[in-house]
Amino acid sequence: LNFMQLVSLAAVIPLQWPDSVEATFDFFSTLSSAGTTLLIPDCELSGLDTGDVFFAKQIAFSFLVPGIVVICTLVWALIFLCRRCTITVGNLKNYIILSTVLLTFLAFPMLCRFCLEMLKCLSIGGRPFLMSSLQEPCFVGRHLNFVLAVTLPQLVLYVLGLPCLCFMLLHGHSDRGRNANDFKLRYGLLFLGYSPDRRWWEVLIAFRKIAIVAVGTI
Repeated sequence: LNFMQLVSLAAVIPLQWPDSVEATFDFFSTLSSAGTTLLIPDCELSGLDTGDVFFAKQIAFSFLVPGIVVICTLVWALIFLCRRCTITVGNLKNYIILSTVLLTFLAFPMLCRFCLEMLKCLSIGGRPFLMSSLQEPCFVGRHLNFVLAVTLPQLVLYVLGLPCLCFMLLHGHSDRGRNANDFKLRYGLLFLGYSPDRRWWEVLIAFRKIAIVAVGTI
């Protein structure tokens, strides 16, 4: 998944990629993002102003991580309440956290891309305009309000906050103790593929993803 995410993120770099390479990017992006690239609401919203659609998507994606937490909790709660279900309360918590970590991991490159797209501006006549809507001037009026109210919190909480939270979880945990197995079940996706002294390597890969997106968007 990491390999496919890193390769597909190269598509944001403004180069004249051959059609076969672009098709590979799309294929890898679809697989590594759980199919989120297949759902593109812009087609259904083509009758609205491009700028309005872009800013509405920014608001929607700012609630993506809380939405993942709520959906995972509700789905596993319904499974737990099923009469034939044999899941214990302890395992219920493990499964909720595991599902949340997995979906957040899949959505992280997309979160970075949509967040940094707000800062992607093109200079026209000496004035910067938003690349996603060339009628929207950058860093004035509505754009400035969204940068301060939506983009900056996303940068702090999601783009930088999620890798830092991951580092604190992995760095501060020991494999010994009663909760070692629960920790591996919940967060094993992030460190079981690495040697014990390099369990934080996933954090470095996350910052590599941020760097690739930043090169292609800012």
